[in-house]
Amino acid sequence: MRKLEIQWEQALRARQEFKLIMRLEQASLLEMPEEEFNRLTTEVESSPLFRKLYRKDGIIHYQRYPKTDFSPRFYQLNEEIAAGTDTLDIDSLLSSKGDVIRLIKKIGLDNFKRYFLYPEPRVSIEEVAQECDLELAEVERIDSLINEFSIMSEFYNPSVLSSEHGIHYSKVASIERGAEGFIISYLSPSYARGRYSIDYARFEELRQSGAITKAEVKEIRQLFKKLELINRRKDTVTRILQGIVEKQAPYFESGNGKSVLPFSQKELAERIGLAPSSISRAISGKSLEMPWGEEKA
Repeated sequence: MRKLEIQWEQALRARQEFKLIMRLEQASLLEMPEEEFNRLTTEVESSPLFRKLYRKDGIIHYQRYPKTDFSPRFYQLNEEIAAGTDTLDIDSLLSSKGDVIRLIKKIGLDNFKRYFLYPEPRVSIEEVAQECDLELAEVERIDSLINEFSIMSEFYNPSVLSSEHGIHYSKVASIERGAEGFIISYLSPSYARGRYSIDYARFEELRQSGAITKAEVKEIRQLFKKLELINRRKDTVTRILQGIVEKQAPYFESGNGKSVLPFSQKELAERIGLAPSSISRAISGKSLEMPWGEEKA
């Protein structure tokens, strides 16, 4: 009997320690700079394992957030480069992307969104090439541009506040007028794609059938843990922005500073069901572009 009690206590302690580790990792991820976070998501999505679970097995797919989209600036490749990038060959960089932008325009916005920006699971690269009338190398070039744009979104969409105030800000989105109200127009494809939806039932089905080896199971579960942590950051940032858009809609509509409503972090936390500490970590160093083009932190 005592042995069972000890085992139960050990299991309980292990679960408590795991929850603590998850909370610490979540807090760390919330504080991670945007460039580092975007690099992390791109590395995860570029891994052979993620691609297999996404394109072949259909275990992972993207779930977009309501009233969000991807900034149309992607198609323009904003040339207002942030200060401090003078060591890069800017003209060469932008001109080399022009060919890829022309490929995107060739296949059309609908196909670009369907097969590249918000790609459907279990669709191979070969099928994408066939549907879009592209060479495999051209498909890979478009994918590479999206990955680069995710990592270097601050390069292509620099914050003017950073140079004005001497504090580094990351402009994460612009507020745009949509057909049914204001939408959050993300500057990074990673955020625009939304959260990862993981089909755990499908995973168990493949595991039990032997389609996934024991060696792969451990690696897959580690990947799932990363994806869930990334989801928590994306969820937090999006819920904060959605809360701001809902509360300050009169201000976004009029552009009149007198229309700004009092809105504390505590009220925002209560409104969207998050801890104030999570709000503080998530919004630190981030800025938004207003519908009329002004940037605010």
